[in-house]
Amino acid sequence: MARTTGIRVHRRNAVQERRVATPNPDLLVIKLGERYEKLQVSPKERVSGILAKVAKVMTKPGADRTRVFQSASGKPVYAYFIYSKDPTKVVREDVSGRRTVGRLVNGRFRLARAV
Repeated sequence: MARTTGIRVHRRNAVQERRVATPNPDLLVIKLGERYEKLQVSPKERVSGILAKVAKVMTKPGADRTRVFQSASGKPVYAYFIYSKDPTKVVREDVSGRRTVGRLVNGRFRLARAV
């Protein structure tokens, strides 16, 4: 039997066959059936999924702060929440637990002026 790659369609029962190349010449993988479309997830949905995972880690007792605030890019990671004394302000918390009061201006955190 000759080795071929590609798609073969059997007209009788409409089964699609795909042969997958392998490193071993004696091994042949054949996939049967229709290809399925990969689920496309928008960037907004991905972000909310990450936030849900972070919230899940934060609610467990004994969650390590360094796991929540770690970054693969080396940039600092902060947690933001509304300042309870003034809802127009935001509090930024870093990995060490230091909190800074400020505002979000054009998507960036700005320190609040001293009162």
